[in-house]
Amino acid sequence: MQPQQIIKHAGDATAYGTVVATLIGWLPAIAALFTILWLSMQMVEKLAGKPLHELVKCAWYWLKGLRG
Repeated sequence: MQPQQIIKHAGDATAYGTVVATLIGWLPAIAALFTILWLSMQMVEKLAGKPLHELVKCAWYWLKGLRG
């Protein structure tokens, strides 16, 4: 599966989850969680001086190197 398809499926799942959460009344809590995650990602990017995807990519290669 290509990365674009994975991102599309993740977006679709998020959209469906939001509809369900709205119907059962969890939306404010879920919105707060996504806000916390988003702001955390922004802070990491500002502190590191790099986009988050580059940091994740570096960490991934580092972890793969540890496994040997």
